[in-house]
Amino acid sequence: MKARRQKIQEDRVDLTPMIDIVFLLLIYFMVTTTIVKEEADLGVKLPSSMAAPPDTPLPEQHYIDILFDGTVLLNGMPTDNPDNPALPNLTQTLGSLKQSADRAGLKTLVIIQPDPETYQQSVVNVLNALKAVGIDSISFGEG
Repeated sequence: MKARRQKIQEDRVDLTPMIDIVFLLLIYFMVTTTIVKEEADLGVKLPSSMAAPPDTPLPEQHYIDILFDGTVLLNGMPTDNPDNPALPNLTQTLGSLKQSADRAGLKTLVIIQPDPETYQQSVVNVLNALKAVGIDSISFGEG
């Protein structure tokens, strides 16, 4: 008589519940994630290599210095608190300068001179203020 060998049942892991949980977590994170709007294109026009006609009036130039701590100086004078990203005083002053230049028939040119150690967000705040006023002639210089 032969002895019967008992078959030992192998343990099996059922992956179906784990896959269901992974998909549920994926759907949860996709639904609860907030979409952050990226910075919009500022539409900066790069200078061309063409020479200006001789009768072109010179633009009215203003200098904006951005210090390492975020302080913004317009023509050497401080404008706003660096903690306020809206820069309301700078926006108001630039608006007045642009209106007076438009009345005189001059083009307003702003030269931004950021400190090499300043945060890029400070430069973006200044660019947003210039865009709000409607100044599109912008140049960058060394701070």
